[in-house]
Amino acid sequence: MFLMHYANLQRKVDDALHDFMAEQIKLVQDNPFLKYFYEQINDFLFSGGKRIRPVLMALCYQSIKSDVVDKGILSASLSLELLHNASLIHDDIMDNAATRRGKKAFHHVLQDYAENNSSSDTQNDNTYGMSMGILGGDFAYNLAYKAINTKDFPTDITLRAAIEFNEGFLHVVQGVVVETDLMRRLEVTEKQYLSMIAGKTAALFAKAARLGAIFAGGTESQIDGLGKYALDAGIAFQIIDDIIGTFGDSRKTGKPTDSDIKEGKKTLLLIKAIENADDDQLKVISKVVGNRQATDQEIDKVRTIFKETGSLDFANKKAEKLFNNCISYLDNLEPKIEEKFKKYLIEIAKMGIDRDK
Repeated sequence: MFLMHYANLQRKVDDALHDFMAEQIKLVQDNPFLKYFYEQINDFLFSGGKRIRPVLMALCYQSIKSDVVDKGILSASLSLELLHNASLIHDDIMDNAATRRGKKAFHHVLQDYAENNSSSDTQNDNTYGMSMGILGGDFAYNLAYKAINTKDFPTDITLRAAIEFNEGFLHVVQGVVVETDLMRRLEVTEKQYLSMIAGKTAALFAKAARLGAIFAGGTESQIDGLGKYALDAGIAFQIIDDIIGTFGDSRKTGKPTDSDIKEGKKTLLLIKAIENADDDQLKVISKVVGNRQATDQEIDKVRTIFKETGSLDFANKKAEKLFNNCISYLDNLEPKIEEKFKKYLIEIAKMGIDRDK
């Protein structure tokens, strides 16, 4: 039942996003390059993803509005999907990633365009793709603002929603700034890590739930409780994402499973491994983590250390604890939401920690 409901909301979000982007492309159809550029943004948006943030927003709206899902909330929910994808486009540039969801990263697509369309007497700029990637992310951010400022709700509710959205955007950027700084350090605390992903990843989950409740006219208890539920669900999601990033199957994830280690990404796996490692294990970690030239054998040694030090087990248990917190928050909403929607929200949180690796 839940999967059918999720798929139905996902389809409605996709339909709304398709119509929204078609409208934007139509506005620039007289300019061939802008039209091409907008089409590449559209292709990126539809290259994959479960639409979990807009679906979560619509589901929280439904949980208060007694199963109603209308054009207004679907339009507003696109703001989070656009913001999320904007951050992915920029992340791929910062991470020097070649692929996203098994396909070329957006900035590489644009770099290929430059190389294939430059005149023979014109020197191609090798930073063209990165420049266009930055602009592509900026463009998606702009569209996100356009989506959240919907005219389908009373002005006071839309204003409050816009403020929430801006705050979420700020938290995401702060999280990425902190993550970028932590990348240059070997030793990072669990508290620093959790604070970073609460911004970078979980902030949009929390805002999705809060925005759904705000647009539905929910009580402060419902707005705050759903936000806390989604925040912990988002943190758990990122912890599992980091595990998949090292122990997953690249054929399923569409991304290499050695990049987090090579880039020195600070994950709970690494943090706990460093805390518990002996001298020999620390030497391996110091040599391999952050080394973009590390061999497959060296990467495997680090994976083994993650298991031997108990950091893999710790990360999995941390995600499970956060999932249990989610249930508690849903139990304490006032007034309580219908049991059906409570179960659906629990299933969404469970999706984040039970993903196929």
